[in-house]
Amino acid sequence: MSKAEAYETPIMSLEEFNVGLLEKDRIPGLLIRSDEQGFYNIGVQINDQEVVKVASAMEDDAMYKIQFWAAKVDQIKDQYKERQPQLK
Repeated sequence: MSKAEAYETPIMSLEEFNVGLLEKDRIPGLLIRSDEQGFYNIGVQINDQEVVKVASAMEDDAMYKIQFWAAKVDQIKDQYKERQPQLK
């Protein structure tokens, strides 16, 4: 993984990602958080405690990005399957 990829897809604690309105049951493994301004963060839960933030979007672009990343959930999880939780 390049430094750019690591920067664009930070690993966050589930608690840190969970700020705002969270939807996590529509697509297993995909977490979608929105705020009052219509800004979305999209992440993939990689273990019990951590999330890889994969994208951010404004409301008008969010559905496209959610569909795009929904198709990649298993691929992302597989990429991090050996990672032990490090953030709490």
